[in-house]
Amino acid sequence: MSKALPLDHGTIVLVEDDTETRESLSALLSSLGAHVVATADAEEGSEAASRLLPDAVVCDIMLPGMDGFYLIQTLREQEIRQGAQPAVAIALTGYDDEMHRLRSFSEGFQHFLTKPADLDLLISVLQNAIERRPR
Repeated sequence: MSKALPLDHGTIVLVEDDTETRESLSALLSSLGAHVVATADAEEGSEAASRLLPDAVVCDIMLPGMDGFYLIQTLREQEIRQGAQPAVAIALTGYDDEMHRLRSFSEGFQHFLTKPADLDLLISVLQNAIERRPR
């Protein structure tokens, strides 16, 4: 009897411009059973999130070109247009100040994690997002 992995059947869009962080997080989340689509910028991340309507989006805030705030606004608009259940959105950033935290929540993120990420907390948030999402 095989044991289910914590993120089985979950779809996660990961948007991170740092190659090492993106690759290591993608590998970790995939090893836990998630289908991960990892992108390096907000344009690609927004396209992937709008197309997939994932369980969760893990997104850096400061990205080249468009920032993570723009991505989450675009995704929320797409979800409304399609009548889709909102994805859980997690801001993952190097900024740990109150201004960025509050702006993240006001723009549509439900969680705010600073780098380096507390992996146990990130996995717990993602697991809850996947379990609560209707299939």
